[in-house]
Amino acid sequence: MTYQHYDLKITIVGGGIVGSSIYRMLKKNGIEVQLIDPKIKKPFPTLIHSLLLKGKDIELAKLSLNFYKKFNIPYYPFKSYTLGKISSSIIDSWISAGVNISIKFVNWINDEAIEAVGGDGLVSIRSLISYIENIPYNSYIFVKQNKGFIKLNDKLYESDFIILSAGAWSKYLINLKLPVKTYFCWASLFLSRKKEVGSNIIYDYINNFYSRPVIGLGLPFAIMGDGKAIETTPFQQNICIEDKNEVSSRISRRLGEVKELYTSGNFCEATPDMRPAYGKVAENVYYIGGFNGYGAEVGPGLASVLVEEILSKKEDTYFKEYRLERFNDHNDDFEIGQEPHEL
Repeated sequence: MTYQHYDLKITIVGGGIVGSSIYRMLKKNGIEVQLIDPKIKKPFPTLIHSLLLKGKDIELAKLSLNFYKKFNIPYYPFKSYTLGKISSSIIDSWISAGVNISIKFVNWINDEAIEAVGGDGLVSIRSLISYIENIPYNSYIFVKQNKGFIKLNDKLYESDFIILSAGAWSKYLINLKLPVKTYFCWASLFLSRKKEVGSNIIYDYINNFYSRPVIGLGLPFAIMGDGKAIETTPFQQNICIEDKNEVSSRISRRLGEVKELYTSGNFCEATPDMRPAYGKVAENVYYIGGFNGYGAEVGPGLASVLVEEILSKKEDTYFKEYRLERFNDHNDDFEIGQEPHEL
């Protein structure tokens, strides 16, 4: 649906996956929109997109996939193998989403696994974000008497709507308290003796790790991690990864000897239930975030829900379980859980 709201001016603070997605959708609807990215980070070139989630996360992932197709964001499909006990109801939901599922013994994994075709792939996050001309202002959202302003270089600027989508930096860019914590999540580039790791995605819920191809050319290189969060601020340097060797050991149990080549990570944002959230925090200010490491799967999907709500002036009811109000009785004193890779 196309909306004719040319009189609207919307400012987005944060130009990552979600902010860039919102920017594209608003521009396509003829909205005057400005993107301010005060903390430009180097994104991973590609990230996993998966339909092998649960509940309405699957619906958001489908919306995200539609977004990638609509805006010609490169997507590279891969087979995936899931190991561990998965309930039949979750498997049925994957099948209902159009994923071709079969259970078989996989020789190179040396175990029975759920093979999924049409459910997983890598999406070019670099292509999504590089489209945007980020503006590195020293910006801040200042809320006074329930109205938000953009504060740039000690001057206040008005906007019809302000959308805060700066990920791990969001809680530091507004003078309101958000029910989120920030953390560092890492993954390593590994060399394996099994070339299959370079052309398949693995979700191992027995040894608790995930593996994904680097570029998908069938070479024995893969990016692997366990989704474990290290609570910290996004301003901390030299993060200590204490369990890196232990994770390598768990990966080796499944895939044989692997060699770590490089380790990197990003700062992310967690909610108390490790699921994303969006909603109004002031009369003209929306927050969207808490994607807990799976923003590539559900981020553009939830962004489309927010855009629809703003333009239609109607609150969404179908995805109400993601609304920020569910944390009204929470504060930021909670323990960060495991990232949902993918369940």
